[in-house]
Amino acid sequence: MFSRRHLLLAGSLAPFASSAFAAARTYAAGKDYLTVSPQAPSAQGKIEVVEFFAYTCPHCLQFQPVFEAWAKTAPEDVVIRVCPVAWQPKYLPFTETYFALAALGLLEKHSLPFFESVIYQTREYNYNNASADIRAFMTSQGVDGALWDKTMNSFGVKNKARIASQLWRAYQIDSTPMVGVGGLYTTGPHLVGTKNATPGCIDYLIEQVRRSRP
Repeated sequence: MFSRRHLLLAGSLAPFASSAFAAARTYAAGKDYLTVSPQAPSAQGKIEVVEFFAYTCPHCLQFQPVFEAWAKTAPEDVVIRVCPVAWQPKYLPFTETYFALAALGLLEKHSLPFFESVIYQTREYNYNNASADIRAFMTSQGVDGALWDKTMNSFGVKNKARIASQLWRAYQIDSTPMVGVGGLYTTGPHLVGTKNATPGCIDYLIEQVRRSRP
């Protein structure tokens, strides 16, 4: 678990293991998952599943391949959303980085290398003024500096970062990684017990949302 009290911890990636055993598990509110009250905003029609993460969270880096593997097999009535979290204003550049990469179509190419550079400390980041160091990383990867500045400072990126802040607060997120389901529930590895068991709980919560709808 990564919380506001733990802003940077060392972590290592573990191989993805089958979570088939999780399918037979029963899940308890308050233990394996939390109920969101009041309900958080969520997409209409399809069931929205939100991955809450932070580029400064080592546990999020460990959980990412597990969630991405699950997302590839998500049911047709499910839509996936990613919401970066910034516990303090000084971490907002990391949230904006996610949306800038998305706007430039560079998430697949640069998001993971950037993530690893932060967690494994292969580059130095001044968390009190991270924008310059983030820009330096992006330009070292071949991203045009002027284009990066323009995108990071664009209304679209700033607005998406603002909406992301509203969303994780509405879901009452106080640690990462976490997963929100349908505006009604949250779960995560620290609740379920392991990162590889978490997809089973996500599937369970999706079914609960289905049953709650007309």
